Amino acid sequence: MKSLEIVPHHYSSVHLRVKYPVRGIDEHTFSFQKHKKQITQWATNAVNCAAELHPNSTIYVSSDSNDTVGYLLEESHFAKHYIDATKHKKHPLVVKLVARDYSNENHHVGFAQNVEADGFMDVFVDITIMGMGRCVAHGVGGYGRLGAALSGGECVAAHRG
Repeated sequence: MKSLEIVPHHYSSVHLRVKYPVRGIDEHTFSFQKHKKQITQWATNAVNCAAELHPNSTIYVSSDSNDTVGYLLEESHFAKHYIDATKHKKHPLVVKLVARDYSNENHHVGFAQNVEADGFMDVFVDITIMGMGRCVAHGVGGYGRLGAALSGGECVAAHRG
């Protein structure tokens, strides 16, 4: 958490379960590029929900798709506005997004095959960090709800039903 510059109870979290099997999305044949338009809308809404819950806080981002995390941190308007604001030392109300190393895709506990226990370490890192935050904006499925419950369950938003 030190490398992310977040302090327990002083940041919020977003979880995006974009591979949830709905509207033509299939866990096993999922492609970020194929569903990018829909996913970026969900991601934008999720960050907006977290920012409304806990204004001016850093937001920890997690997802079952590392491409979604990469989009938010590198391509989204949140990333661009944060870089512009810090570079030009203005606009203190921008959203700062952080995430752990997302170069490896999270395995889904229910679908992963032939994965050793330590292959799920990033899943536990994400849930622990979500649980130590102040607020959680989560989507479909139970993983984000668990993170919200671990955080105390008092500052929660479902960004996607």
